[in-house]
Amino acid sequence: MKEYKIYPYRWVVLLCTLPILAMTNIFWLTFAPITNSAESYYNVSGISIAFLSMCYMIVYIIAAIPASILIDTKGFKISVTIGAVLSAVFGMARGIFADNYTIVVICQIGVALGQPFLVNAITKIAARWFPIDSRATASGLATMAGYVGMVIAMILSPRLFESVGMKNLLMYYGYASVICALIFIMFAREKPKTPPGPEYQSTTFKVKEINKLFKKKTYIYLMICMFVMMGIFNAVMTWIEEMLSPRGITSVQAGLIGGILVIVGLIGAVILPAFSDKLKRRRPLLLWPIILTIPAFLGLTFSSEYIVIAIFAGLVGFLVMGMGPIAFQYGAEVAYPVPEGTSFGILMLMGQISGIIFIFLMDALGSAASGDMTLSLVIFSVLILITFIIALKLKESPIILDATGNISNKECNKPEGELLEKRKKELCEAGLRLLETGLIAGTWGNISMKLNDDYMLITPSGIPYDKLTPDDMVLVNINDFSYDSNNKPSSEKRLHGEIYKTRKEFNAIIHTHSSNASTVAAAKREVPPLLDDMVQILGPSVRVADYALPGSKKLVKGAIKALKGRSAVLLANHGAACGGRNLEEAFTACFILEKACKTFIEVQFLGGGVPINKFESYMMHKVFLKKYSKNALEK
Repeated sequence: MKEYKIYPYRWVVLLCTLPILAMTNIFWLTFAPITNSAESYYNVSGISIAFLSMCYMIVYIIAAIPASILIDTKGFKISVTIGAVLSAVFGMARGIFADNYTIVVICQIGVALGQPFLVNAITKIAARWFPIDSRATASGLATMAGYVGMVIAMILSPRLFESVGMKNLLMYYGYASVICALIFIMFAREKPKTPPGPEYQSTTFKVKEINKLFKKKTYIYLMICMFVMMGIFNAVMTWIEEMLSPRGITSVQAGLIGGILVIVGLIGAVILPAFSDKLKRRRPLLLWPIILTIPAFLGLTFSSEYIVIAIFAGLVGFLVMGMGPIAFQYGAEVAYPVPEGTSFGILMLMGQISGIIFIFLMDALGSAASGDMTLSLVIFSVLILITFIIALKLKESPIILDATGNISNKECNKPEGELLEKRKKELCEAGLRLLETGLIAGTWGNISMKLNDDYMLITPSGIPYDKLTPDDMVLVNINDFSYDSNNKPSSEKRLHGEIYKTRKEFNAIIHTHSSNASTVAAAKREVPPLLDDMVQILGPSVRVADYALPGSKKLVKGAIKALKGRSAVLLANHGAACGGRNLEEAFTACFILEKACKTFIEVQFLGGGVPINKFESYMMHKVFLKKYSKNALEK
């Protein structure tokens, strides 16, 4: 058993990372609570000031994947160092050239470039230094640091601008970024000598891993949820002053409301992830915040009193910001075996893309006369409701269930890693062989391999065999026929699964549409024991199952009945199915069946063949099974 050890220094690593995480969000929202003042200072439009926040999202879209690759290949220490240095250098330059809007934009892009190297490392730090039951908490604290930065920007920027002016405001933030960068560089370490727990994620980045993410339905649903929730949050934080000013809220009050939203969100970012770890569940702590955000957001939309707006803003912050670290940790867990940095980066990417869209949406739908943004906020409420409906499809994290011993047998037995990839390749090659040997044509027919008592691999539906890749193969649960892939498994998955349940000796099944077998199946004629190789391998005869719609339970029931005591069955007006202990045996059964059917057809022109007698047929098949298999013939 692998040795694990928890080091107290994990807290030093985490704590020295928090300040620079806070700084990147201070830079992001520096101008959000002073939009109107900044417009006058630089003599530019509101959307130009909004761009100083929005460029963070644009740059993230470009830099997220490279940053994640660096984190997953070189580790978080070098990544965060790069992000910290970018923040310090461009943060100082932003203050030095504070009076020039163009240079400030360039510097803002520079600090924005550092952000993905910082925030994408959060789950990697948690995985490297913290045990499984503390990782959501660690991620929550790191995420909370970013929220602290947002609070500072919301509350401090209006006051500093009024008291010391724009230049000193930006200089103070620049000095702070240099100090934060030095703290991390001096005290952070990449990893402990002994890991703190099971490394459920791969640490080596592969480009194809990104494609795997988009074949995981649970992760896709999470991406949609983060697209909406993060995008709305980013847009609201960007337009906080413009959104509230039509209701008589001043810039200082807007900054306080934004600060309250984030401060209460900080509390949520501590409480909800900790509760998730204690409860040992992720899914409920994602669903409840989403559905409860709807009434809170509607209250924020239609309230006009300062105190009431502040209360609803706090509720929105608690729920949305509280679920954030849980969502990121959940994403890392369901993304297996994709590295943490990649899964985190993709989720963040969703929020940045939607943030840009929603920022422009709020600007476009705002009233030209009053600047009122109520319509866009109502649309956001509807989007949150749709998001909740999608979130209901999320499944509990298998990593959490495995760690607590609550995971079902079917999850424990779920194949993974190199062995699964090897089997996918074998099945893909078998599919091509199926086409080349003429046993099927186009996308017709299917082939599967049983991996254990709970799972099988099967070819997908609708993809020509000459276009198949190993990643197209679909892993299907034999018990409930569920699957986690963007590709749909063959419509005959139930036929394969039920045969595996009743014929434990079979580890491979091939469903063919070969010419001679299909001809005999169309005639609904049972193939008699005309050839000794047929008798030995397929059984005393090959029966015909009555016609039923492809994929139907009736077809499955009839096929299993006709297959009893045999290795092949004809499916009336359809095709055939053959099984074996492995792919090679299943292919042999297919070839022998096609030969037997051809012989059966041809002997009809000679007055009919003379079959081997029933007893000899039965004994030959039984001897064959005993000699080549541990399983006796089913009677």
